[in-house]
Amino acid sequence: MIDTHKAQWKPTQDQIDNLILPAYSEIAKKSVRYIDELQCPPEYVADMLRDIAEALVSAHPESENECSCC
Repeated sequence: MIDTHKAQWKPTQDQIDNLILPAYSEIAKKSVRYIDELQCPPEYVADMLRDIAEALVSAHPESENECSCC
């Protein structure tokens, strides 16, 4: 099944530069801090991030059917 919502939406260059890339950087830094603080393998934090991603998608199932941005 193709996710048409994901396929249709594309961030602007301004969003990439000023929101998305800084967010990626901050999430990566926090993830490394969690690994250090918890003294856990990186895979544990990677699993946490996957769980968060799944929760976000599950919390917004309507986004598959309607999108005001597209």
